[in-house]
Order: sequence, then structure tokens, then C-alpha cells
Amino acid sequence: MELKQKEKVNVLRARLNITQVELAKKAGISARSIHLFEKDVAYLRKAKYETLQKLASALESEVDDIFLG
Repeated sequence: MELKQKEKVNVLRARLNITQVELAKKAGISARSIHLFEKDVAYLRKAKYETLQKLASALESEVDDIFLG
């Protein structure tokens, strides 16, 4: 089964065993953004590439991992 993008963020975060707040601090973005990225893929698609890079780095992965799996 292929994961949806919003599920990928959640799964990658769960693998690190961290909360949304912890991920937000690690990425330097708001906890609300993390919540929205996991809730609705439209927010993830609208995010600036710089934000996606920060998110991917905090998730110890690459931007492609979030979008392509």
C-alpha cells in the first residue's frame, strides 16, 4: 500500500519517536505547520521549498522521501 504524502510525514515522524512539537522545534517551523502538513496534503504542497528542506532534515530524510517515498 502506497502512503499518502500527509501519512509519510506522520510515519517519518513516528519512526523518530517524536511529537509534532518536537519536530517543529527541530525543524525551526511552527507546530501548527506540522499539524497542517499531517492533516491536509494541500498545505504540504503549498509550503516553500526552504520549509520542506527544514522538515526533511529534521525527519532525517530528503524532500523526495516526503513526496516520492
